[in-house]
Amino acid sequence: MVLFSSSSYGGEEQAKRREMIKLDKDLWKNDDGEIGQGKDGLPKGWAKGKLIARAGDEISDLEAKEYGLKKPATKATAPKENKSK
Repeated sequence: MVLFSSSSYGGEEQAKRREMIKLDKDLWKNDDGEIGQGKDGLPKGWAKGKLIARAGDEISDLEAKEYGLKKPATKATAPKENKSK
């Protein structure tokens, strides 16, 4: 019998590539399965919900994608020409 670990399949490398995103608002989930963000308590218009994560917590980018949160996009800029020659 041969045992394989997750590192044999590159599991460690995949875990290292995941980015962590720090939340600036609380994450809530209602009975319908919708995810919302609230600064002080429940999101506006919600009567009840379940707290998923607190502001300041870190979640993986995969979790953020699952919850429908968008990561701040960084746009690529063209390199500037060096005019000091």
